[in-house]
Amino acid sequence: MSFKRLAPVTDKLVETLEQKADAFETLESLFERQLDALRNGEPDALAALTTQTQEHTAALDELRQTYRRQARLLTRVLELDADDPSLQDLIDALEAHGAPEASTQLERARAAVTDRAEAAQAKNDTLQFALEHAAGLNHELLAAVQAAAADPDSRTYTADGTTQSGGGEHSLVNTIG
Repeated sequence: MSFKRLAPVTDKLVETLEQKADAFETLESLFERQLDALRNGEPDALAALTTQTQEHTAALDELRQTYRRQARLLTRVLELDADDPSLQDLIDALEAHGAPEASTQLERARAAVTDRAEAAQAKNDTLQFALEHAAGLNHELLAAVQAAAADPDSRTYTADGTTQSGGGEHSLVNTIG
């Protein structure tokens, strides 16, 4: 097989993998910025960053689809039998077809994507824990405010000299919606 046919296809796949690595790095940065907004009590910034994260995740999904198309094209160029080969299969096939430099490029790109994806996942796990903890604290705070607002000891004297409950409890939180 001619390296002239193989090189452009491999280069595009490597380029897409590098873009994925950059996208995961950006995603990790967005997760860190969300953590900072949570720590600093900035709900508006947190909401804006969440929107950016969702948009960035959609772009990452587009890159994943592009990668799959390019991997299938490389599979056809390499004349492999697999419909959806793994990246390791493609690396091995490039090596077997006498393209060790392309194989090495693809291996490096895969390692970069894996490293960045793992770092983003770790930051996401931290953010998830922090958000769950903040939600729990918020629930406890609301329960404490509700308990403080209720005054069960208040009594009112009536005209016949007896007492009755004074006013009853009322919620500080709109529970209807």
